[in-house]
Amino acid sequence: MSLALVGVAAAACCSGAATILQARAARDEPAGTGLDAGLLVRLLRRPTYLGALTLVAAGFALSFLALRTLPLFVVQAGRASSLAVAAVLAALVLRARLSRIEVGAVVAVGGGVLLLGLAAGPSRTGEVPAGTRIGLLIALVAIAAAAAAVGRRGARAHAGVALGALAGAAFAILALGARILRSTNPAALVADPAAWAIAGGGALGLLLTATALQRTSVVGATAPMVAIETVLGSALGMLLCGDRPAAGTGLASALGFALVLAGALSLTRFAAPAAANADPATGPAPQ
Repeated sequence: MSLALVGVAAAACCSGAATILQARAARDEPAGTGLDAGLLVRLLRRPTYLGALTLVAAGFALSFLALRTLPLFVVQAGRASSLAVAAVLAALVLRARLSRIEVGAVVAVGGGVLLLGLAAGPSRTGEVPAGTRIGLLIALVAIAAAAAAVGRRGARAHAGVALGALAGAAFAILALGARILRSTNPAALVADPAAWAIAGGGALGLLLTATALQRTSVVGATAPMVAIETVLGSALGMLLCGDRPAAGTGLASALGFALVLAGALSLTRFAAPAAANADPATGPAPQ
């Protein structure tokens, strides 16, 4: 289990660096109207975004391996802690200033992850019914439909917040798909709806994240995404996979989870680097 926790920490480092690169690339693209599926195609032409995707892929691979032995709520908290990594990188590389509250948030995230690591019990997933697996795909279709409707709203800032929340829901579906995946055998992957949910959730989540970062401030886009992904993913793991803390560690797990989530939400401005038109409190202004 200790090796799996190291994997979670490494995944957070990859994701933290990726958020900075991803947001920078998204901000360089002109914002369109509606839900622009071509945005991802244009972003793929940018070396910055390709570097971000490489880090995202590495982080996902590490998280996927950790999910073989750790509950989903531990791995989701680890993903949320990537914002603490982004904050530290912004301070070291981009010379960003961390307020006392933000320094405290970084410490809180670190302490919360440590508590969760100490409290995590071994995790094994039983067979999840086919209906539940197909339900993941239906949920992604519903998220995409909701995002298309939100994308047509005139209130760009409000739409960005909603798109950030929907991106978090897509990533939560991705995480659950990885948790219940039957096998990595190619033939089994093609036949398993959970594998398709991983691919669909990842693509949809990336598109909605990039679109949300164009529509609103970094905090407005990232805070709902982190909150929904962390809480919804963890709840689905408990509900559908039977994830539970180790015996006698329920309070420590709850405290650790709360520290990670609160700390991460306090650090959402570090989901993108400062720009010339940035507000110190919220990050780059909407375009």
